[in-house]
This record gives sequence, C-alpha cells and structure tokens, in this order.
Amino acid sequence: MATAESKATEKDHQRLKDNLELIQKNFTVAELSVVLDISINTWTNRMKEPWKRFSYDDLRMIAHYCRIDFIKLVDSELKIG
Repeated sequence: MATAESKATEKDHQRLKDNLELIQKNFTVAELSVVLDISINTWTNRMKEPWKRFSYDDLRMIAHYCRIDFIKLVDSELKIG
C-alpha cells in the first residue's frame, strides 16, 4: 500500500514530467537536446524518468534557456502561453 509520502513523491515526479513535456511543445526536443549537448535519443530516454535521469545542472540549464524560474520548473505547475 502506498504511503502518503510516496503518493506525494509520485505527484512531484509527474508534475516535473508534465512541465518538461509542456516545454517540449514550445521548444523542440532537438533544440533542448542541443542546449544540454545530448542526443535526441538520450533526451527521450531521460524523459522516461526525468526526476532520476536529468541532473540538477540539466534542469537549471533548461530553466535558464527557456526563461522559466527554476523553482517553478521543479515545484509548480507550469503554464506557458
């Protein structure tokens, strides 16, 4: 049975993934891959579990490049419009 803490962590993970997927819609995967100096395949693989596979520095670079507050990227629901 999932604990309240594990459910909260799952929500955090899903929110980060949702935020990155939203960013992908506004910036292409190819463009974001160049920002991190990784291949498109690596980006795609990291997106399977972005909370594990992207480093702190990766997320900072994405936030900076996309002009999004880092804290909002990892801890809020992004709305880009």
